[in-house]
Amino acid sequence: MAITSLDRRASKLEDSMDHLRRQKEAEERKAWREANSERFKWEMFLRNHGPESIEWIEKDIEKYPDEKENIEAGLACRKMLQKVLAKYKGHVVHYADMDPIEMAFAYLLEEFCMCMDTYRLFDSDIYYWQDKLGLDEIRPSFIELIRAIDQHTGNSDWREICYLQENQNAMMERLFENYEAGRAIYLRYKAEHPEETNQSETKTEAP
Repeated sequence: MAITSLDRRASKLEDSMDHLRRQKEAEERKAWREANSERFKWEMFLRNHGPESIEWIEKDIEKYPDEKENIEAGLACRKMLQKVLAKYKGHVVHYADMDPIEMAFAYLLEEFCMCMDTYRLFDSDIYYWQDKLGLDEIRPSFIELIRAIDQHTGNSDWREICYLQENQNAMMERLFENYEAGRAIYLRYKAEHPEETNQSETKTEAP
C-alpha cells in the first residue's frame, strides 16, 4: 500500500478521534451545566437580592425620620431573609424546618428568583461586581471586567446561570453590546466634563 494512502487513512482516523473527543467534551459540559446552572443563578440572585443587598442599619431610623417605615421594613426583610436562608439546604428550599410564616416567605422568595429575568439579573450582577471591585470609576471594557471577576472568584462558574449553552451565549452577547454602549456614553461624558471627575476623586480622597 502506498505511503500516501496510509497517510490519508491515518488522517481520517485522527479526525474521527478528534470529533469523538469534542463530542464527549460537549456532552460533559452539557451535563455539568444542567447540574449546576440553577445553583449559580441562585447565588447570583442572593448577591443582588439577598440579606446583604439591604444596606439600612438601625441608626438610619433616627438619621432619616421621613424614611422610618421603609427602613424598618427593610431591616425586617433582611432579618427574615437570614432566618429563612439558614434553613435552606444549599440552594434548595427546605420547608420541613420552617414555620408557616417562614414557609410563606420562602415560597415568595423562590417565585421571585424563578421569575427573575436572567439578563436583568446578570446585568445587576455586573454592577454589583463593578462596585465591589472598585471598578465603577474606571469602567473597564466588558471583557476586562469579566476577567477581573473570574480572577476574584477563582473561576468562571459564577456566570454560568443558563440551563442551555445557546441561551448563555445569547445573553452574554447582549450584555456585551449593551455594556459597551453604556461604557462609551459614560467615557465620553467623563471626557467632556473633567471637572466632575476631579470633584469625585477629591471627595474620595478626603479624610
